[in-house]
Amino acid sequence: MAKIIIISGDLAAGKSVLAKKLSRHYQIPYFSKARFKEILGEKISFEGIDENKNISRSSYALLRHIGWRVAQVKGSVILEANFHTELLEQIKRDVEFTGHKVELLYLTGDLDVLFERFLYREHYENRHPVHLTHPLRSLEEFENYILKLRNEPEVLPRKMLDTTNCDQEMIFEKALKLIGSLD
Repeated sequence: MAKIIIISGDLAAGKSVLAKKLSRHYQIPYFSKARFKEILGEKISFEGIDENKNISRSSYALLRHIGWRVAQVKGSVILEANFHTELLEQIKRDVEFTGHKVELLYLTGDLDVLFERFLYREHYENRHPVHLTHPLRSLEEFENYILKLRNEPEVLPRKMLDTTNCDQEMIFEKALKLIGSLD
């Protein structure tokens, strides 16, 4: 059976890398909030945090639209972002309406390790400016953001993947076991 595969979870937990690998493996497209945000950020001004949040909301709306359209035709797709409860509820309603299957992989990790990855990415990976307006500059701010996301109500069953002590190949293999086949 075809599936909508949602990859969500902690910042810097490896969501994008996993989405790309799964896309190649299953030969289905993946769409990322981060990439949509970059595309929109090239065309829309985002001088302040409020404007940046508007671009984020638009990116999430695009992901929801894609999920809805794919579910209508019983296709498969991977949607990747740090999804919040409200959007997951909308996607769940859309998918249930069509009778389609949805899987939620939730990537997590040790907060200290994730914060180091986050800072490294912010400083050394030539991030698009649209991603650099996030006010997470201390471990405490980072922890508060992650814990708030982790503690949101579970809308869809979370298939948890701890990425702390795993290389990308181990994470990929674990994800394949959790998702299973698309037939």
